[in-house]
Amino acid sequence: RFGGRVLSVAESFSEDHPSMGSPVAAADFPECPVAPEAPVSIIYTSGSTGRPRGAVLSHRSLLANTRSIIEYLRLTAADRVMAVLPFYYVYGKSLLNTHVSVGGSLIVGTDLYFPNDVVARMEQDRATGFAGVPSSFAILMHRSSLPGAPPSSLRYVTQAGGAMAPDLTRRVIEALPGVDVFVMYGATEASARLTYLDPCELPGHVGSIGKEISGVTIRILREDGTEAAPGEPGELVAQGENLMSGYWNDPEETRQVLGPDGLRTGDLAYRDAEGFLYIVGRKKEMIKCGAHRVSPQEVEETLMEHAAVLEAAVIGVPDPILGEAIRAYVVVSDPQPDLVAELRRHAGDRLPEYKVPGTIELRRELPKNASGKIQKRALREEYDAAAP
Repeated sequence: RFGGRVLSVAESFSEDHPSMGSPVAAADFPECPVAPEAPVSIIYTSGSTGRPRGAVLSHRSLLANTRSIIEYLRLTAADRVMAVLPFYYVYGKSLLNTHVSVGGSLIVGTDLYFPNDVVARMEQDRATGFAGVPSSFAILMHRSSLPGAPPSSLRYVTQAGGAMAPDLTRRVIEALPGVDVFVMYGATEASARLTYLDPCELPGHVGSIGKEISGVTIRILREDGTEAAPGEPGELVAQGENLMSGYWNDPEETRQVLGPDGLRTGDLAYRDAEGFLYIVGRKKEMIKCGAHRVSPQEVEETLMEHAAVLEAAVIGVPDPILGEAIRAYVVVSDPQPDLVAELRRHAGDRLPEYKVPGTIELRRELPKNASGKIQKRALREEYDAAAP
């Protein structure tokens, strides 16, 4: 039984639903015993790098994750989050679960296609929180009035849904003085969240995903299953009550990721001497370029350091000599004829030659799903379709 509120900010919606800003009365439902391990939700993975799969989440897993998030965000009934993420996306659903649980509010109905409308609604409806993926913050930093003038009520922002370039993270910190910036990491298979970086630690650890949330244990494992040393990359493997039961109707894929060690996330990471975790990249996305293995994330972050670059996506494409070549797709603020050559020089000044993209293609936009995550799978399919 909850006392949550939904604030509708789309005028056409609120006209038809005038009472949406009022508390939702607790319904008088009969008691219905439910086993903690019983399925409560099936949420599909984003499919950004492969086929979407339905993660079966239990009552226990959702409650465990919800409690942990409430704890580190210090959520109360006074909190109002600006929800621009869809609720069928595990990150968006976590906003719903946490705020309803504490009797807080969700502000819905405004889209990031109109970023200044989002900022205005946050001020108007006294939003205390905002949650977004990296592209959400790129839009707000470059195409809205938010930098330097955050809503007076804003207490915190959270970022998850993929790695955010360190340079963009620093811009967010500078643009939101006095606002707590939480960098988080998780997976659909983990009911949303596995780690977070405390705002007070962020300035000194930009690029880190922080440490485990309460109730979660993370190990970095080598290929042989032994634990990696500090600073040594390996696969990030998580254990905790928040993990999924398995993939819906897909026992083979379930066996691939769930085992005695816990959830094999497919992410390569390392832990530093202080215990902070850093993502290196996806195992399946590593580009095999000759004798080298290249992390697309490292190349993307380097390109994002250029002042003209708003977004970047890097993939490996077939190459008859190297096996794979590095191809970058970049969205820029002001396309210029010599910008591609400038970006190659920029990358070459900061990366070994074998990590510099062989091809850089300027785009007006990158393909994204409804939650704003870049769809590299779509870029690969597009490239394959155009290849001779």
